[in-house]
Amino acid sequence: MKTSPIILKLGGSVITNKRAGKPVVRTRHVRRLVREIFSACFDRVRGSRTPLILLYGGGSFGHPLAHQYKLSGRALSIDTLTGAAKTISAMRRLGTVLTGIFLEEGIPVVPLQTSSFVQERNGKLIITNYSLIEDILSHGGIPLLGGDVIIADHCRTVIASADRLASELAMHFHSRRLLFATDINGVYKKLPARARERPLRMILRKELLAMVASRTVKDGAFDVTGAMVEKLRSLLPLRNCTVIIFNGLLPNMFVRALRGEMHGTRIAL
Repeated sequence: MKTSPIILKLGGSVITNKRAGKPVVRTRHVRRLVREIFSACFDRVRGSRTPLILLYGGGSFGHPLAHQYKLSGRALSIDTLTGAAKTISAMRRLGTVLTGIFLEEGIPVVPLQTSSFVQERNGKLIITNYSLIEDILSHGGIPLLGGDVIIADHCRTVIASADRLASELAMHFHSRRLLFATDINGVYKKLPARARERPLRMILRKELLAMVASRTVKDGAFDVTGAMVEKLRSLLPLRNCTVIIFNGLLPNMFVRALRGEMHGTRIAL
């Protein structure tokens, strides 16, 4: 592959109503962000496309079920497998809805089921079929993967979050840009952010290490993947990569982020 792809993760809070109490896609908003992605990545005059891998979080589809069945690090059993099946099915439904919207807007996404080719061994995600992703990219398609429940070593289930997947993909493809669309304006010194507080504009590796070490992960009712803390922790293995965390709910932010304009928080690794 001549050009390394941009990795773009669509946060569950951006594409779904995370607190609806039921699976709800923000259809109107998703359609707008899809059009922004098309505008930024597709050059109709030259007929060229920016290589792109898309990931999406679970939002109101995956998180409630994963929390209900306590699927993070749980030993396999009939109850565990039932919960995993329901969660995987919910993520598949979300991926199907997103795929439909992308295709309607003329973007050739190819949905992939994360749980079918991603494993965890000794705490590390193992993607077993990179060639599939490479083939899609090399022929002008856009791979679409969601966070998912996967089977790990020692016969247990774990959550392969889209954040972790993004980091693994960025390392494999030597991506120079990794973008996270969230429902906040960037990374703050403390969360929740105080009124009128501005996000940090730049974070260097030394500062990132300190931030990750000083924050604790809480398994909340609406996010079983560690939210911002785990997002930041997943970035630590990256080298020679710029990460931008921005507010995907605001108009034109996808265009700006994909074109390399500075908005949100930039993390230099």
